Amino acid sequence: MEEKDIKKIEKIVGYTFKDKSLLQRALTHGSASKNALENYQSLEFLGDSILDFIVAKRLMEIN
Repeated sequence: MEEKDIKKIEKIVGYTFKDKSLLQRALTHGSASKNALENYQSLEFLGDSILDFIVAKRLMEIN
């Protein structure tokens, strides 16, 4: 991903990424990278885990 593409995405979302590599990872499909850590799937797994934790915690607080 080129710098101009990163700047365009940052402008669209209204956020400047401190670590540009995270943006690239988040937008890279698994088939485009041989290294599993260089694509969105590892970030997706982390995000899903965090959401699961938050939902479980909220459900426990209700009871």
